[in-house]
Amino acid sequence: MKENGVTALTVVVLTTSMMVLEVAQAASGVNPSLNNFLLSIGAGALGGILGAIIGVSNFDPVKRG
Repeated sequence: MKENGVTALTVVVLTTSMMVLEVAQAASGVNPSLNNFLLSIGAGALGGILGAIIGVSNFDPVKRG
C-alpha cells in the first residue's frame, strides 16, 4: 500500500513539473551547439562501452562442450 502511494506521488510531481512553464522552457531551451556536444558525449560513451564489450568477448571466449 505504501509503495502505491509513493508511486502515485512521484507521478503527480513529475506531471506537475512538466506543466510548469519555466521547466518546459528550460527543457526545450537547449541550443544546437550544446545539443551536439551532449550527443557527441553520448556517442563516445556508447562507443567505449561497445568497444569494451567486444574486447572482453574476444579476450575471454566461451568454450562449450
